[in-house]
Amino acid sequence: MMEVGLAGQIVIGLIAGLLVGAFHFTSLWWNTRFFATGAAGKAIALQLGRIAVAVAVLTLLARLGLAALLCGALVFLLARPLLLSRFGALR
Repeated sequence: MMEVGLAGQIVIGLIAGLLVGAFHFTSLWWNTRFFATGAAGKAIALQLGRIAVAVAVLTLLARLGLAALLCGALVFLLARPLLLSRFGALR
């Protein structure tokens, strides 16, 4: 496996965390729409898919290094309030 420096780990973690966090929490919004309209099969498939993507990306970041994992997880969690302000107004 290729060695990445600390700055590289931080940048990769921030970008990956933001992308997977945005996907995760946006798909959660769609997931609730599927459940609300009675499309339980689609909702369950999306639920499993979004969790699998999050776990896979965080696992890859952990293999890359501690800094990548910590930055990725932090930005993943920070994506939630950003998207809540966007989708929360659409009720």
